[in-house]
Amino acid sequence: MKIFDLIQLGKIGRASGGGAAGSSAPALNASSPSAPDPSCQHCAHFENDPARIEAAYPGLTAMSSGFASVRDRDGVCNFHQLYLSARDSCPHFAARELERKPR
Repeated sequence: MKIFDLIQLGKIGRASGGGAAGSSAPALNASSPSAPDPSCQHCAHFENDPARIEAAYPGLTAMSSGFASVRDRDGVCNFHQLYLSARDSCPHFAARELERKPR
């Protein structure tokens, strides 16, 4: 069972502080060809910067590093305050704004 199934069932409470408390993510239009893949890696709440992960888990560098290859694309969800796989998804998906490159 995925972690978000447990959250939805109320078996795991959402941590307070940080995230978008009280907000509801916009509904995804799955039929739209421009709709992003609703996985964590494309979510505005998801951060997978190695420095951010090392800051969130200070003891991590004693065993490894946030830059380790075994971490893959995993990161921290600022909405649920959880360390997750980039391939996970949840009902609170919020599409990340694309950075525009200067012309």
